[in-house]
Amino acid sequence: MLQVNHIHLSYGPRLVLDDVSFTVAPGEKAGLIGVNGAGKSSLLKIIAGLQEADGGKVLLPRTYGYLSQDVAHESTVTGGSTVRDYIFNSIGLDAALQTFEELSHKLAEAAQDDVSTLLRRFEQAQETLERLGYYEADARAEQLIAGLKLGGVTLDRLVSTLSGGQKTKLALARLLFQSPDLLLLDEPTNFLDVEATGWLMDYLDHYQGALLIISHDLDLLDHSINKVLRLNEFTHKLEEYRGTYSNYLTVTGDALALMERTKAQQEREIARLRKTSEKLRGYGTSRVSQRISVDKRIATLESSKPSLPQASRRIKIDFPVRQSSAQIVLRADKLTKRYGTKEVFRHISFQVERGQRLVVIGLNGAGKTTLMRTLLGITALNTGIVTMGDRVRLGYYAQENEGLDYSNTVLNEAMAVLPTDSKRVRGILGRFLFNGDRVFQP
Repeated sequence: MLQVNHIHLSYGPRLVLDDVSFTVAPGEKAGLIGVNGAGKSSLLKIIAGLQEADGGKVLLPRTYGYLSQDVAHESTVTGGSTVRDYIFNSIGLDAALQTFEELSHKLAEAAQDDVSTLLRRFEQAQETLERLGYYEADARAEQLIAGLKLGGVTLDRLVSTLSGGQKTKLALARLLFQSPDLLLLDEPTNFLDVEATGWLMDYLDHYQGALLIISHDLDLLDHSINKVLRLNEFTHKLEEYRGTYSNYLTVTGDALALMERTKAQQEREIARLRKTSEKLRGYGTSRVSQRISVDKRIATLESSKPSLPQASRRIKIDFPVRQSSAQIVLRADKLTKRYGTKEVFRHISFQVERGQRLVVIGLNGAGKTTLMRTLLGITALNTGIVTMGDRVRLGYYAQENEGLDYSNTVLNEAMAVLPTDSKRVRGILGRFLFNGDRVFQP
């Protein structure tokens, strides 16, 4: 069982988590929700032991696994191991296999006096492999890779050659291969297509262990959880609701509607009683006791009026065009890109006109990001020409956020783009809910 007791967290003067407590029982599946900045990812990191809280205690089950939403940046996913070793490492199977192979070689070359000792160690190593499921491990890993639609990824492929989306999928496959008592998942569907998301929902639905998941995928929250934990960004406390996300919306929506009706009824009654009080005042001292009674009733109704919850702030995004470009914004002519003998795309031609909205779709690893990077000149083409139209200003949001300095504060990172206009920078950050002291966080 996961037990989270009285967790407190602040970033400087900004309170994030205030006395947060909850449990996730064996087999229970909980969705952690809240607006951006409410502290969901911070709470998950505290539970996983990757971040210290200012106070409180976390009690974890025997085994647990954590998937970060920034997993593609982590060193274990950017290293030089093979897909097989990366997955097997989650349960120590790679080390157990290495020990077994080393003992096999030693046993073949051992002197007669050493054979009995080495044989005992060899048998122990063999038992370890059996306990860890070595003989079914390749099949299990390939099943997970296929389920998450990691097309073209073999167990012998180097992890470092995978795309950002493929690395995130692989990290999820590694965690599911581990099959811990508790899964901690932070936005696991960010890089999953519809089919892979559907497969994951079914997998989590049948998963025997406990689950704590952060996700903006409403279908997943409806399909794979039986409890909602909401971090309230105003009180910084945690609210618990039984059922799926749809149940949560129904309960909170009905409760809010009841509060609104009750408040409206009380306000109408207060307005009526005030008119009555004014009439009684006109009778002078003959109706004083009645007026006092009415005023007490008004005071009681005023104090009992329900306080409606504050509405969550919403991100406001627009892309104002200060100067119109030429009619043809971008023209791509016979673009070809290869990595060694692997051809990513060949003879691609298209153009983008002013005002058009285009989407590039395809499986993970198909070359979508590579195409974007070649259009921007970040990655070199083998053949073909990209032409930008007159007065075109480019903006690029990278999949893996390359170019961001993760040690920098939000404000300093934004100021690097507009160093002479701090007022405008603060305004833009505020529209993305980076207001107040939040601009000083890393």
